Amino acid sequence: MTDTADRIKRLCVLLEEDDIWDYTEEAGAGHILRQIVTAIGTGAPDDTLRRRLDAIDDAMAAAGFGTVTRSARVFRPLPHARGHPVVHAWVCPARVPCARAETHAGRGGPPVCAATGQPLALVRLPT
Repeated sequence: MTDTADRIKRLCVLLEEDDIWDYTEEAGAGHILRQIVTAIGTGAPDDTLRRRLDAIDDAMAAAGFGTVTRSARVFRPLPHARGHPVVHAWVCPARVPCARAETHAGRGGPPVCAATGQPLALVRLPT
């Protein structure tokens, strides 16, 4: 089964409940739902259906209803996002470290631990 078929299945289950029509109208996406239902009935190409399914999910999510054709746990990268940002910080170098973390160096170099006198260690933080 294709991703599009899975998404249509989710929508069909919701169509069995009359409320979905009201919710899509409230979200300003009623016309998109009507287009999808027509496209399913006429056998529209997969890419056309996928675009309309994306459009209804976007409209419903923007209105606070969440996506209706995808699982709530789907990862979709943000438009124009390029991976994870790299974040570095200076952290306590002591054998028993404190919670101090600095994201900017001082004018004279890295910050210094007041307890040990050592410069803080530069580390990459997971994002």
